[in-house]
Amino acid sequence: MKMKHIEALINHYQPKINRNLAITKAEYRRRWQMVQEAMAAKGYDLAYACGSELDRSDIAWLAGVFDPIIERYGILVPVKGTPVVVAGSEGGHVIADCLKASGARLALLREFQISDEDYRFAAFERLEDIIFRLVPFKPGRPLKIALLSSSQFIPYDHVKLFEGRFGGENVVFDVDLLRRIKYEKSMKELQIIQTANIIADAAFLGMLAVLKPGITELDVAAVGDYIMKRLGARRTGFPTIVSSGTRGRTVLGPATNRRLKKGEWVSLGISPTFNGYHGIMRRTVKIGHTVTQEEQAFLKALEGLYQAVMKATIQAAKKNLPAKYIDRKGKEFLERTKLLTLDNRRLSPREPYTFIHNTGCSECQEGYGAVTPYSEEPLGRNVALMIDVAFTGFDEQGRLVFPLEYAVIEDSFWKIGDQVGVYNQMPLNVQMFVGQEVVSIPRDKINPYYRPLPGGD
Repeated sequence: MKMKHIEALINHYQPKINRNLAITKAEYRRRWQMVQEAMAAKGYDLAYACGSELDRSDIAWLAGVFDPIIERYGILVPVKGTPVVVAGSEGGHVIADCLKASGARLALLREFQISDEDYRFAAFERLEDIIFRLVPFKPGRPLKIALLSSSQFIPYDHVKLFEGRFGGENVVFDVDLLRRIKYEKSMKELQIIQTANIIADAAFLGMLAVLKPGITELDVAAVGDYIMKRLGARRTGFPTIVSSGTRGRTVLGPATNRRLKKGEWVSLGISPTFNGYHGIMRRTVKIGHTVTQEEQAFLKALEGLYQAVMKATIQAAKKNLPAKYIDRKGKEFLERTKLLTLDNRRLSPREPYTFIHNTGCSECQEGYGAVTPYSEEPLGRNVALMIDVAFTGFDEQGRLVFPLEYAVIEDSFWKIGDQVGVYNQMPLNVQMFVGQEVVSIPRDKINPYYRPLPGGD
């Protein structure tokens, strides 16, 4: 693909992107107030969440820390007043810059520094001192501490410090308190996610255009990464996925130096992060060869599953049904779908994971909101979710049963009240775009469930 076409793509999508669309300090203060009101209702004096480059959603949502670097970090939220983000010395420089967006404060902790470094001039504080500055000690009344992040994220020594100083009975893991609050999205959040998905569509068109035998997976990923950054995506929700041939079994495999071969299938995935929020686009296509009838049947079944899940989602939204209704409808579709195997049997294809998951300040690690057989509550009122339907073509022994190793369709969608719309315009089947220099998606090919947010495209 020529640079001319990449620039044409960027120029076409650039006017659709408002780079100044971001969460305001006023909205961060509303978030703190919601959390603090929930804390007060449960009798908590202080809440503590923790994160890293992997699990950054909680503190991103609370304080605008979208770009953590190197070390772990945390946030202390008093029942009244301004939260304090605690960080290591090196990562703290970056976090200090991030906190300009929210107005949260920063303190450095030695516990979060890189383990074998020595920072002679860093102004470290003690966690205990910071806590008592935020929540003054009252004789005869123990402080009650809520731990908002999973025990997988919070350092053991911090849990023991809280328990040792305030008593184990006064330290409570309450991960749902924050997860449920940030599950519901403001209109500003939904608009930012819409922008992230505009970027996803643009970058994906660029990746599809360069697909040809002989190109490396990393070359394909480089095109997507370049377009995403040119359009304002500061980072990605996961390393850009390009998995070809038998690497399809990795399901989420990042691009490598492997060269694509004629006749292979390749799964592509991108997740641009725009001003802290994530978009998505994943599809599977064939390189340099005609799709066979059996392969087409496999893909058609996957498209059918996507449509069954989206129709069920729309129905559940209109009737305020339990979210498990959506999962059941998807499973029912799979039960009645029988595909021809490589050894001439008829079997239902297998899905590797649930059909819908929550998104926001992470691509999928929000900790609450996935649609499962156990989701008794309806979907949230105003939410952003991702439909992620996929089939694995191999069985538990690793034997190839169907003609494809793996196939996927993943998009992002919004729900406002009883209305639902997919953010992405990309068609469910993108085979027609492989090797083609397409600048915009033809109107008659746009995803049938695409709908812009109310109030504009």
